[in-house]
Amino acid sequence: MARELVQTHAAALDGKKDLFREEKPSVGKCPRCGSPVHEGKKNYYCSNKECAFVMWKNDRFFEERKTAFSAKIAAALLKSGKANVKKLYSPKTGKTYDGIIVLADTGGKYVNYRIEVRKN
Repeated sequence: MARELVQTHAAALDGKKDLFREEKPSVGKCPRCGSPVHEGKKNYYCSNKECAFVMWKNDRFFEERKTAFSAKIAAALLKSGKANVKKLYSPKTGKTYDGIIVLADTGGKYVNYRIEVRKN
């Protein structure tokens, strides 16, 4: 009897899914589909289930430069595609420098980044 009730009222359940969904603050808009991007424990992800956009907090690009991938950096990258970051570490020279991190999203599985060095 319980199975029959669930099967007959499945459409009603689908319409009520949003009632119990926790509202998460948005970091910015997805550059691929325009949906809100939320912060997870290990990443920043698009709220659209069909979109595969994700930026990982432990991305090798940021780890090599000894920079924490904060929500502030993620928000700037999502808003304008660029983020001003101070004290980036250079693995080649061992020194720190100020630069601009640019979001270079190719639409593939992984998001890429590149650096534009500020000229004084």
